Amino acid sequence: MLRRRILSAAIAAALFASNLVLLALILNPEIEALRELPALAFALFLPYWILGFVLMLALALLLGLVRFWPANLRAPLPSLPSFAAFVFVALLAASELFRYNRAALFDALSADAVFTLGASAVGLIIPAGLLVLVSLNAVLFPNRRRGPSAAMVVLCAAAAIVVPMALRPHPAPSPARVAFRAEPARPARRVVLIGVDGLSADLLRERAALGRQPALARLLRRGASGSLRTLVPTLGPPVWTSIVTGRLPRDHGVKGYTRYRLRGSAALWDLLPRGALVSWLERTGFVVSVPITAGSRQCRSVWEALNAFAIQAGVVRQYATHPAEPIQGFMLSNYFHLLSSDSGRGKASLHPPELFAEIAARAVSERDVDAAFLPRFFDRPPPESDGVPWRGALIDRALRPDLTYERAGRVLRTAYDPPFFATSYSGLDVVARSFLRYARAEEFGDVPDAQARRYGPIVDRYLGLVGEWLSDTADRLGPNDVLLVVSGYGMQPVPSWRRGLSVLLGATDASAQHAPGSHGFLLAIGSGIKPGAVPGDASVLDVTPTILYIMGLPVARDMEGRALVEMLDDAGAARPLTFIPSYESLAVARPRQPVDPDLPPLSDEVP
Repeated sequence: MLRRRILSAAIAAALFASNLVLLALILNPEIEALRELPALAFALFLPYWILGFVLMLALALLLGLVRFWPANLRAPLPSLPSFAAFVFVALLAASELFRYNRAALFDALSADAVFTLGASAVGLIIPAGLLVLVSLNAVLFPNRRRGPSAAMVVLCAAAAIVVPMALRPHPAPSPARVAFRAEPARPARRVVLIGVDGLSADLLRERAALGRQPALARLLRRGASGSLRTLVPTLGPPVWTSIVTGRLPRDHGVKGYTRYRLRGSAALWDLLPRGALVSWLERTGFVVSVPITAGSRQCRSVWEALNAFAIQAGVVRQYATHPAEPIQGFMLSNYFHLLSSDSGRGKASLHPPELFAEIAARAVSERDVDAAFLPRFFDRPPPESDGVPWRGALIDRALRPDLTYERAGRVLRTAYDPPFFATSYSGLDVVARSFLRYARAEEFGDVPDAQARRYGPIVDRYLGLVGEWLSDTADRLGPNDVLLVVSGYGMQPVPSWRRGLSVLLGATDASAQHAPGSHGFLLAIGSGIKPGAVPGDASVLDVTPTILYIMGLPVARDMEGRALVEMLDDAGAARPLTFIPSYESLAVARPRQPVDPDLPPLSDEVP
């Protein structure tokens, strides 16, 4: 009996693994399943089958210990006892993964894929319900023939494979492009775009009302501000690429921090199933992460649109910009802080590369940070033995990168003085992940009082530092300049169940996360901006259309957002809103630079 239960568990685990493979194929409709069959079998089916079999085996052993089953109970499929129960568990688990991935990746998926995931989730629940009915029939009528019941169990198991496979969407055809050649234009206004990761409108207003952020409070009074709806997945690369393109991740192609390559295959997968322990596959070598690069972005960016009108742009630390693109103006990629000490590889992070030595000299060292900035974060130097790895988060991943890009960007902007300049600060996001538990010790419950006093103020003080940088930029605005401060998402405390799961999986025990409901923030100051105005129902997709309108250029109709004209005064909104079909077929070519094969993938921990 135990041997047949183990066989039932093995078959049900294979059913679960097959559904995970089908889920991966639905998330990546452009992948040719037959060509990738060996890699799918080895890198996805096999590890998920092993995992499922171990869990099913544990369930089989547990069922073997149960003594309260009716003595005359016969299984719906007599040759495989417990098979119906195992298939029921596999169907429920697979259905939940289909549903969860539909919700967690909604803006990264085509409409067909969204429909397929929803229909597949329902299509797995229905046979699971039928299995319940078959099992009830076996309990209530133990002496009936099992022939029809056995056939129903087999059909339910088969349906779990057939339904998702039949519904898998085809690759979306490329839309027809309308040829567009722009003439040189003079921008109506100059725009400075500054990103601040992890800043929400609620956090900013709460801190300003408490008097803890006087610099930011002054900026709020000077400009228009409000919340920005974020996207899902709520991750830096897809959200910020949407900010600078006005397009959803399903269109621009940047759907996470990395793409994936299955062991034994050269094909690149944009997405792998969420909630399915993909990090375990990476650690065991079944899956390799491939960094997002400039070539990952499939839609035109705002700086490419500006260049089409012969308007220079300066771009610093934007996602999916490495290797740096040869734009009109300059570009410093988001890999500069990791490559600044290597002149050979680092030149690919800067355009024009001839300036690399001069810009690399602005890179901030740990010694520079210790001397100038630690006193503003700690009343007294923290001991090295209290078990909090504060230097890695505060100095290596927050202060040094932010200061490096702030200094390098200032030098480049002064030298080129472009009409459009974009940069970002990610340090607030990093320190919130590491130190929010100390700022809100009562919500976590496992924080010693001494550590809460020592590290609790770090998030507020870092926000104050960013406020000083923003205030300095606002004070330097010219009479025709506009400052846009944008956060693509806020931060929320990680719930206790997720912290516990992180500990079990050996992952980083973060104290804050980008939840889908953690909306971002927009602040606009300068020429044509109406102080005190609040943009209505604004989204991260509205930033690029707004920039184009402010600078006097047409908005593309294939952009998902709109120009936020309600935050402009009469002078700012005097120009009529004009449109073109698309910027995707610009006459300006997009050169592709070779990618460093040793480029490390970034993550939330190394922005």
